[in-house]
Amino acid sequence: MFVSRPLLNHGEFLAWAKSEGFTDTVASDGLHVTIATSRGTVNWKQILPCASDLTVRVGGRRSVLNFGGVMVLIFGCRQLSHRHAEFRRLGMSWDFPSYTPHISFAFDEGVDLAKVRPFLGRLRFGPECFQTDTIHSL
Repeated sequence: MFVSRPLLNHGEFLAWAKSEGFTDTVASDGLHVTIATSRGTVNWKQILPCASDLTVRVGGRRSVLNFGGVMVLIFGCRQLSHRHAEFRRLGMSWDFPSYTPHISFAFDEGVDLAKVRPFLGRLRFGPECFQTDTIHSL
């Protein structure tokens, strides 16, 4: 199971990425925030997708990091962190020590991350998407 929210203002986001020197970017329809993944069995009947959009306000603490060759924008969002915790309580697994909301947006091209200014604009996400067939690596 894979639960995510698509990034709706991907044009603005990708324009920022290109202005910071990233050229090998994720396709606009692939930009998303992952909320939960699970390789095990999950009782789908007890989990309902959130159908409303979600906007993360301008600013806040943000950074750009290299996660094993994939560039990510890290940001804080209480709603996403709470939703992730809810999925964990319902039996979903997580392959990492903690949950940090992020958007994987580019591949390592040697851009000096010390010079990159994080995207500070609003992050507009669509409704939750549930997928049972694949676990996304980005």
